[in-house]
Amino acid sequence: MNRVALDPSHSVLVSASAGTGKTYLLVSRVLRLLLEGCPPESILAITFTRKAAAEMRERVLARARALALADGPALDVELRALGIAA
Repeated sequence: MNRVALDPSHSVLVSASAGTGKTYLLVSRVLRLLLEGCPPESILAITFTRKAAAEMRERVLARARALALADGPALDVELRALGIAA
């Protein structure tokens, strides 16, 4: 995953073909922004369809839930995947 795209200090535009991991990257960035203290109401993620927006929302919630419930080693792995040192 592109570390620059996850870094809250950079603005990014994600554009790629279907099946390349755009949704995963965007969800990871939203989670990173939230973990860095960004207010949820200040995050804007634009999709082409309501279905895609709903899928992104569900993925953010599912991964946030998984982070909240993760034990030490699993949490470290997840945080490193988001570009955060454990």
